[in-house]
Amino acid sequence: MATKKIKKQTAPVEKTRPAAGFANALYNRGAPVLLGEGILFAVAAIVLLLKPIAVLTAITFVLGVALMLLGLYRTIAGFVASHQVGGGGLDVVFGIVNIILGLLFCIYPAGSMISLMYIFLVMFAFKALGTLVFAIRMAHARFGHYVLDLIMALILVGLTVALMFWPLAGIVAMVYYLAVTLLMYAIADLYMFVKLRRFRSRMVA
Repeated sequence: MATKKIKKQTAPVEKTRPAAGFANALYNRGAPVLLGEGILFAVAAIVLLLKPIAVLTAITFVLGVALMLLGLYRTIAGFVASHQVGGGGLDVVFGIVNIILGLLFCIYPAGSMISLMYIFLVMFAFKALGTLVFAIRMAHARFGHYVLDLIMALILVGLTVALMFWPLAGIVAMVYYLAVTLLMYAIADLYMFVKLRRFRSRMVA
């Protein structure tokens, strides 16, 4: 009887208290992920905020290398296909174009990034003009939140015009936006880590 009593007293908490076992399992699974993600996102956000131009250059270089690898793959695949089934010429052309673009991205990162910004800017301009036309129609019809729609459309058009004159500012703004987003995710992960730790402490105590 004494032996059985000792075994019962030294049994794991998970077997004697199911809620505590669930809290331990949840903490062991989720806490390392939350803590790791939070630290990683926070470090990335700080680097983006402190060195936006350097990060942009690095991203452009990585994109250039990826384009060259993709172009090399398409070129080789195109040559193989041309010898086997008689086609693949278009793949060779696109592959060579990708290799050239990749080289330009690696050699001229700033100019390449600005060129990409102008491409996105054209698409953004079409979206802004479409929003403005829709807002004007809603204003004529006096339907919905036409005042707010008109204000937002004018802001989008104004941003488009501003980015045409200062494209680099738009790129840096996007980097800062990404940094703030990562920082918010980091705060959320660390907050959940603290909450999970408190939940485990309360259930095990």
